[in-house]
Amino acid sequence: MQLKKYFKKHTVLSLLLLLGLVSCKKETEMLDESTFGYDFFPVATGKSWTYTSDSIIYDNGGARRDTFRSFIREEIGEKFTDETGNSVFKVHRYFRRNTNDDWTRTNTWTTNVDSSRAIRTEDNLKFVKLIFPIKKGLRWDGNIFLDEDIRIEVAGESIEPYKNWKHRMEEIDEAYDYKGQSIPSIRINLVDDSSIIDRRKVTEVYGKGIGLVRKEMIILDSDGSKPNDPWEQKAQKGFIHTLTLIEHN
Repeated sequence: MQLKKYFKKHTVLSLLLLLGLVSCKKETEMLDESTFGYDFFPVATGKSWTYTSDSIIYDNGGARRDTFRSFIREEIGEKFTDETGNSVFKVHRYFRRNTNDDWTRTNTWTTNVDSSRAIRTEDNLKFVKLIFPIKKGLRWDGNIFLDEDIRIEVAGESIEPYKNWKHRMEEIDEAYDYKGQSIPSIRINLVDDSSIIDRRKVTEVYGKGIGLVRKEMIILDSDGSKPNDPWEQKAQKGFIHTLTLIEHN
């Protein structure tokens, strides 16, 4: 009798284990990496992007606002293996003031993409740009490798641009107008924070099969003496910067 109960119990457990394995196998087979969003951050040697770069720099306590338009080109260079064994690509960057000027190489950044995230290192600052698979409302710490108290200099003034950044994937199927054509895009809100003395808002938009198509940054500080005035008027230091894609290969 006990032996019969043993075999019966053993048979039930075996059946449950088999069903679990079949279920796991089905879930694995159903994964479709084409939906993960890797094509919003394409990386391959030879790919390039050209942007207009529009900036407003606040100087002299906000009494002067300098406006600049220039052009930035990024080109994916050779691939190498970093100290942790990851495959990383160089990103060669170029600058010119006017469309008729020759390109001047300015610096080299790096980028790499793995199964779960896309990373860029910009002037030795490492950012987690995207998380995969993409999902509307997804949140992550894109500045996990940074000290948020890092200061940069803007027009001779010290400013902390990376305070309170909280990355959020706001849209994953948003239409974006690129050269008169509507393309699928995802929109990332990196920060949208405001107090009496500072304003931080950064948004990035990535086009499917293209990469970054637009980036908007508002990094402004004031002394808090005019709390009801628009930030564009009361800011005493900082900048507003917009990158807009005009060409890619």
